[in-house]
Amino acid sequence: MTTKTLSMPEEVVVNMLKTLPKKDLINIFWKTITESDVSPLTDEEREDVKQAKKEFKKGETRKWENIR
Repeated sequence: MTTKTLSMPEEVVVNMLKTLPKKDLINIFWKTITESDVSPLTDEEREDVKQAKKEFKKGETRKWENIR
């Protein structure tokens, strides 16, 4: 398979992403931004998860769409 590289202005990429359905945009986000880690959680990570859940219940979190 041949790979081709294209240069595109940032504004074109942003506008293209804005036209996608939300589910497709979220799928692209997960495939490009996140990493998979199957190792067990550390004590610090478990504490971070607890804290995040508390913040979520209090409504102190932000939707990822609103983060810039």
